[in-house]
This record gives sequence, C-alpha cells and structure tokens, in this order.
Amino acid sequence: MAKHGFRIFDSDIHIIEPGDLYQRFIEDSFKDRAPFKERSMVSGVDKWVVDGIPHPYWVDWPQFLQANLRLENKKEATPFQVKAYERGFDAETTLEAMDLEGVDVSVLFRTHGIIGQAIDTLEPVFGLALCRAYNNWLSDYCKTNPERMKGAGLIPLHDIDMAIEEARRVVLELGFPAVSIHPEPVNDRVFYDTEVEPLWDELERLGVAACFHGTSTGPSTHDFSRKYLGHPAGRTFTHALSFPTQMMTAIAGMTLSGVLERHPRLRVGFLEANCAWIPWLLYRLDDQWHKYADSPLEKPPSDYFLRQCVASADADEYLIEDVIRRIGDHHLVLSTDYPHPDSAFPNAIHEFMELEVSDASRRKILWDNSARLYGIEVPAKA
Repeated sequence: MAKHGFRIFDSDIHIIEPGDLYQRFIEDSFKDRAPFKERSMVSGVDKWVVDGIPHPYWVDWPQFLQANLRLENKKEATPFQVKAYERGFDAETTLEAMDLEGVDVSVLFRTHGIIGQAIDTLEPVFGLALCRAYNNWLSDYCKTNPERMKGAGLIPLHDIDMAIEEARRVVLELGFPAVSIHPEPVNDRVFYDTEVEPLWDELERLGVAACFHGTSTGPSTHDFSRKYLGHPAGRTFTHALSFPTQMMTAIAGMTLSGVLERHPRLRVGFLEANCAWIPWLLYRLDDQWHKYADSPLEKPPSDYFLRQCVASADADEYLIEDVIRRIGDHHLVLSTDYPHPDSAFPNAIHEFMELEVSDASRRKILWDNSARLYGIEVPAKA
C-alpha cells in the first residue's frame, strides 16, 4: 500500500466483540452460562455480564461515564465511524479503517475478551471455554483477509496446562502469530512463578510472540486500576498509569526472574503502554541489580530486554525521539489502537510521520520490528 511512503505493520489494533459471540461459539456444555452484552439502564453504556456480574464492573459509575463521554465528544464523528459502530466493527470496517490509516498488516487484540483470561472467580475449565470461543470467533474474523489481519490468541491463565493446550491450538490449528497475556496476577499467580515455566518453554518452542497487553478495566482482583477507582479523577488516573505500571512490572518480572535468560528464543512484546519510560526502567533495573546482587542473572537485566523484546509507541508519542537516542530503534513498534476513543484514528500514522524520526528508524518501527516480533519475514500482499 505504502500510503505514506512506507509499508506499515500495526502491532496492536483492537476488535470489538459482538454481543452474541459466546452464544454462537462457546461449547454446548457452557451455553447456559455464555456471557452476554446488555445495555446498562443507568448509563446507556454496553456491559458484559459474566455469571451475573457486569464487566467492567464500574460501568455505571457516574464519574467514569462522564470522563468517557467527554473523550468521545472530542472526537469528530466521521461517517466512517458511524458506519463502523452501526455494523458492530465487523471485519470489513476494520479493513476499511486500515486503508484509511494506510496500514498494510495488523495484529488484532481483544477488548472485552479478557473476561475469559483474567477474572479470578472463573473455574479453569470455564475460562478455557471462553478463550476457545473467542479464538474461534477471531479466526473467522481474520479469514476475511488473512494476509492483512492476524490474530492474537487468548490463553486462560487460571490453569497452566490449559494455557499450554490452547496456545498450541491457536498457533498450530488457527495460525495465529501471537498470544495475548494479561500482565496482572490471576488467582494470585504471577507469570514468573515456577509453575508457569512450562508455558514459556512451549511458547518458545512454538515460535509464537508472547505479547503482554494490559487493561484499565480491572478484571482481576489485584489489578492496578481497582486500587484507585475512588480517586477524584479516577478514569484519568487509572488509564494514564495502569498500562505503563503493568508493563514495568512485566519487564522487571521477565528479566530479573531469569525467564528471558532461560528462553533466549522467546520473542516478547509489551504493548499499549507507551515507550518513553523504558530507558529509565532499564537503567533502574540495572542499577538495583548491581547494588543488591540478589538475582542469579549472568548479565544485567537490560541485556535481555534488548536481546529479545519490543515495546509499542503511540503514534503521537513525541518522546520516542529520546528513546531512539538512548536505546536505539530496534526495540520499538507502532500501535494505532483503533478503534478505541483515545486513539488518534484516522490520523495516527500522519501524526507519527510528523515526529522527528529518521526514515531508517521509521522503516524499522513501522514494519521491520513488528515483522520480527510476529515472525512474519516476507511482506504480505496488501
């Protein structure tokens, strides 16, 4: 396509799950418990109901609703956005949105599908059923144009054996190049616990990208967002800080624990959390590693991040210029975050092109680094 003079690989755009997804795709044994979408009588906002519990559970909180409404009102309602909403953000409108931005290839991530991965109260077999249903629906969605739309599969984090089973299925049967991992504890288990090690073994063996992707909706008990919902500016507070805080924890966990050292071929992405904080975090981890010497790593933590990890930048993140100066351009990918209301769509790529970034760095950030992360070496036909 090369609309802006470069081939563009969007590392992270989102789908909006249709209200009947689980009724259509969940296994028969769970049909009577299939989550469904309903309109809140208080706010008029859609919410998902899982075993009688709404998600996000703060959907009727006035301060959050007002903040979201203000954000949405700031975005100009183009005819395309109206059409996409009316059509439920189906695959055809996603492709049209990619065309408007000039995006050639994208990897698609969940929005509310995280309910199957991260709600603590789900019994493992039900969490697996929800992830399987979502993945089967996403596979059908991507079939509209599989060369341009790639799926990031959901794996249930309630049971590691089940997570491994579903990771194999989404890679070997559905052909997904990535799995999406919630960076917060699920049932008090963190991703660097010893019992999670077989999952990293399998993801490395499969050659699939392990992508940490947070949320500000607080699905699990220990989510960052749950701690600060009562703040006077709760929506701004949680949305501004939850994503980078979750990723800082994920990077520290994966490096200091030795997961990356033990799995040198594991490709890891840290997505939708900005990137400007990364040079400071790597400096801080190295500094404390040298001072406390309580980690068995052979090299400083930053070495492992720089060897096998990438992080996504927002299209208008001008501080990316400093990141490139400090750690180079080999570790950055771009996310438009379509169709979320805080995305710069349909001007995300245009805004990125306005930044003071060299053409050589643009080429890496817009295509090469995502292609390496997702194991897609040959440019797909647009």
